[in-house]
Amino acid sequence: MKATRSTWSSAAASLLMLGFLASAPAAGQIGIVDAWGNNSFGQSIVPAGPFRAYAAGDQHSVGVRPDGTLVAWGNSERGALNVPAGRFIAVGAGYQVSVAIREDGSLAAWGNPTYQVPTTVPTGGTYTMVDAGLLFAVALRSDGSLTSWGWGAYPVPQGEFTAVSCGAVHALALRTDGTLAAWGDNQFGNLDVPAGTFRAIGTGLSTSFAVRTDGSLVAWGNVTGGLETPPVGNNFVAVSGGSSFAAALRDDGTIATWGSTTSIPIPPPGRYASMSTGQAHGLSMKRGCYANCDTSSAPPTLTVNDFICFLNKFAAGDTYANCDGSALPPVLNVNDFVCYVNAYAAGCP
Repeated sequence: MKATRSTWSSAAASLLMLGFLASAPAAGQIGIVDAWGNNSFGQSIVPAGPFRAYAAGDQHSVGVRPDGTLVAWGNSERGALNVPAGRFIAVGAGYQVSVAIREDGSLAAWGNPTYQVPTTVPTGGTYTMVDAGLLFAVALRSDGSLTSWGWGAYPVPQGEFTAVSCGAVHALALRTDGTLAAWGDNQFGNLDVPAGTFRAIGTGLSTSFAVRTDGSLVAWGNVTGGLETPPVGNNFVAVSGGSSFAAALRDDGTIATWGSTTSIPIPPPGRYASMSTGQAHGLSMKRGCYANCDTSSAPPTLTVNDFICFLNKFAAGDTYANCDGSALPPVLNVNDFVCYVNAYAAGCP
């Protein structure tokens, strides 16, 4: 049954007590993903091997391998880890559910069927980005329009968009002209978007964040407990939120976090190309290119030396060579060669 606004608010209020937060999915280069923060359900134990896309959900995480197959880890409640077969290009994760885009541009979803996200997936059309919230999911079509489904789906705004992010019971989208649109529950003022133009967006439990075109950060919604004061600077390129924290990626690859001083997950030192946050954990992909095994910087970046480097690591039993992320013996096998060739063919961004 379709939820009315009152029944959605009632259900959301009780489920929000669980500390849910939707993810900010990440995609781009092929690389190694680090995890940081809470690991109560194994959501921060990233399987070995590289990924091409990934997302942090409430208490689980999901990633796309270089060959397009899916892997999920963390809390298995309500089927959150039961990934579908096939090849995919993008993923998103929410409360006990995950969503993904297949190579042909169609949508897939799995996990908790209670709120209809896995059972009412739109058919037809092609999509480029997808994310999940508490009771709903939103996807961006290739023509820039939006669609939403699930028990708590609100009507989506019209127009052309380049990005979308789901909070618990609200959503935020970035228009092609750089302005913002928000819809859903407005209990905490998440629909009161700031004026101006922006380059990136992110959401938390009941919060919203954006990176202005000048590289500075802005936060609104239920921004209390330190969330109201994002880091100062004009060098931010991405932002994402958690239940009581937020994270922003600088153009030098470092990650800044802020929020409640008692529950801020701290990312490991290093430089990263992208990131995604869950309820109390984060994922981030290391800068660099997985196929660039010898880490050369002079063009051409990818050469025969990278194949030799990979072979040497394979012979030495280095975990780097476990390209397909397999856990069953033998861990290193011919599939890793195929995986590396695919990563090499994909090139470096």
